[in-house]
Amino acid sequence: MKLQVKTIQEFKKSMRYEKVMQRSGFGEGNVLSTVQSIMDDVRDRGDVAIDEYAEMFDGVRVTNLLVSTQAIQDAYTKVDQSIIEALQTAAQNITAVHKAQLPDNDPATVVMPGVEVWRKYIAIETVGLYVPGGRAVYPSSVLMTAIPAKLAGCKRVVITTPPQPDGTIAPALLVAADIAGIEEIYTVGGAQAIAALVYGTKSIPKVSKIFGPGNSYVATAKLLAYSTGDVAIDSPAGPSEVLVIADDTASAEYIAADIMCDTEHGDDSAGIVITTSKELAQEVLQEIKKTYTQFPTADRIKKSLENYGAIVVVDTIEQAVQLANEYAAEHTLVQVRNATVIAKKIVNAGSVFIGNYSCKAAGDYATGSNHVLPTGGAAKMFSALSVLDFMKLIEYQLVSRDGLKELRPTIETLATVEQLPAHAYSSAVRFNK
Repeated sequence: MKLQVKTIQEFKKSMRYEKVMQRSGFGEGNVLSTVQSIMDDVRDRGDVAIDEYAEMFDGVRVTNLLVSTQAIQDAYTKVDQSIIEALQTAAQNITAVHKAQLPDNDPATVVMPGVEVWRKYIAIETVGLYVPGGRAVYPSSVLMTAIPAKLAGCKRVVITTPPQPDGTIAPALLVAADIAGIEEIYTVGGAQAIAALVYGTKSIPKVSKIFGPGNSYVATAKLLAYSTGDVAIDSPAGPSEVLVIADDTASAEYIAADIMCDTEHGDDSAGIVITTSKELAQEVLQEIKKTYTQFPTADRIKKSLENYGAIVVVDTIEQAVQLANEYAAEHTLVQVRNATVIAKKIVNAGSVFIGNYSCKAAGDYATGSNHVLPTGGAAKMFSALSVLDFMKLIEYQLVSRDGLKELRPTIETLATVEQLPAHAYSSAVRFNK
């Protein structure tokens, strides 16, 4: 494995620095042109294009894009009871965390006598959830997106997910959807799924907002979808990434496990270790090299770390925090003395894991926190998925005759300044009689 330990000075001077900080990026090179072509094609040809892409990318022909109710119920007979129980436990924890996020509506603000303004949270009516799938199975992503959607009160929630090699959806994914209360599931993945949700096809409805993680093609499709002005997105949730801040109290074995845990997602994932200990840095590197080959996902781990991995030795924890905030990781793990204190200094991250036992996989599956997180540095301006993402705020205002009388001079003066006489008239006309 071509992964080396570098000091922060060496790292920042190297050509690798820019590549690691950039990650796989969104919309780079062929990805952008390919995704744009797919989206245009689905817009123009709908289900016909989707069927062709299923054969081209997935090697299957899907006869019916909508998964039947019977197939969902049959899925329970195809998975172990332990899987059903694990999904139920995860669903309970996700529900508990996200139910606490439900907001109260703003009380009315009495601006002056006769003038009141307030806001009300309203669920987005139709939303689309993208769930990665195909050769891998991510039922946890169903729960992470579907449960907050249902709690928010969205009227129509649809899932799109790629088919397995046999053209079906993984039973565990269907069970998760049923546990979350979702019945509308479509067998389509990749950029073509995002395009279908943006434009609508004969089979798949157009939605108002798209949620869920995916590879660089899906993430790019979501950004292009947003640029159309026809749909909103949750965040650019692309290839997975983890950053670990550690000192000499941390465990090389634990850190290596967390790095491998994240980079096994795909060739374009990223794993970063920032430590004040040279000895720990070398131990982590050796632990990864010694351990990764035992996993069937070894090739993905190797490629991800060779492409977007780094082990950096810094002089102080403050330097580690500064680099972590500059990188703005999807997952930031803090494994140092006074971890809670240091974690408070992390201001750019999708989710922060505090202490040696807060393993990254706990957040992926079991704590109830959401694992749909901003990637590629988007944590500087986007947040973890929450119930609020499935809602919008409508503003209300109530003005009485006396209230408008008080506001009238302000309205008419500003309308005159902006040379909009009909604005002034709309106020004045109410006092003509």
